[in-house]
Amino acid sequence: MRNKSILLKTVIIILCSFLMTGCSDDKKSEKKTKEYSYFYPAKDTLKEITKHETIYIPVYSHVYTSEEKYERMGITLSIRNTDMAENMLVENISYFNTAGDLIETYISKPHILTPMASIDFVVDLKDMRGGSGANFIIKWAASETLSRPVIQAVMVNNSGNRAFSFITDGTIVK
Repeated sequence: MRNKSILLKTVIIILCSFLMTGCSDDKKSEKKTKEYSYFYPAKDTLKEITKHETIYIPVYSHVYTSEEKYERMGITLSIRNTDMAENMLVENISYFNTAGDLIETYISKPHILTPMASIDFVVDLKDMRGGSGANFIIKWAASETLSRPVIQAVMVNNSGNRAFSFITDGTIVK
């Protein structure tokens, strides 16, 4: 009888611990970033970094089809190093909602994006935290000779017999 009581208490403690680790009020969490051979954390800064830019990319977690109706949108942020020879340093990727509040930081430590490579980050169709005025801020750096990268977002919804898709381009803000 005593062993059953101890076992029950142990199971309850483990279950509570498991449930508590899943609870977090931190809206500014950092997404786990996969490492690839072409996109990886920078151990050293790139030589001759002379160009720094901050790019604003408007995105939409939903779009209105009328005053009271909307369609959810899945978002893919795409960063493309268009240079054939030089690495690009992606310093930070942050996602903000309509009110300008930081929702998530996708990377907070510099990552290298190799020549002609691209990296994508996805906001799920079900994630509406961004709203209709959401945006990404990307900070990147490189040498002055690096070709201008292409930074875009693709929004898609293909539910039912309707499909919506469109692209937005990044704009230099700094």
